[in-house]
Amino acid sequence: MSPPDDRSLHALWQSGAAEIAPLSLAEIKRRAGRLGDGVARRNRREYIAIGIVAAVFGLYAIFLPGYWLKTGSLLVIAGALFVGWQLARRSSRLDPDAEAADVRTYYRTRLVTEEHMLARVGRWYLAPLIPGLAVFLTGIAFVASLSPLGFAALAAIHALVFLGIWLLNRRAAAMLRDQIARIDDTPSSKGDS
Repeated sequence: MSPPDDRSLHALWQSGAAEIAPLSLAEIKRRAGRLGDGVARRNRREYIAIGIVAAVFGLYAIFLPGYWLKTGSLLVIAGALFVGWQLARRSSRLDPDAEAADVRTYYRTRLVTEEHMLARVGRWYLAPLIPGLAVFLTGIAFVASLSPLGFAALAAIHALVFLGIWLLNRRAAAMLRDQIARIDDTPSSKGDS
């Protein structure tokens, strides 16, 4: 079988005629396991990053000169710790009893939890870091005697990074919504566990 060309895929996408195929129970079980592993790895990476941010900005608060840099460093640490708390609070948790009862509902619930978390990443992940970063960047501008254009460029770089993180998470949330729709389209049968 030859792979379809780009034009036929584009026409199929524009027609909207192709429906998303429902998932089999075995596929749902496999994906539920992969989701749990992926969430655990992501959370571990995030907690390590939060520890690194807290350690580095703790050193900045001790050794860098000036009120702005010290205050900004402490605010970044507070923001990072808040992000870690929000991640622990918002992240989907394992419930072996629920998984054994109905794997389809269990998997769908975990997907919905992750989708809500990723769709709102701007509020709980990025926003807590902005005050500390703004104060810290202001401190850098004072210490380095940056021109207004230099400060704007420095701030724009950080804003673009935050925008990229926000867009990537919104895209991931949309992909999870598609998976939730596929589960919803899967016919339920007795004895799904």
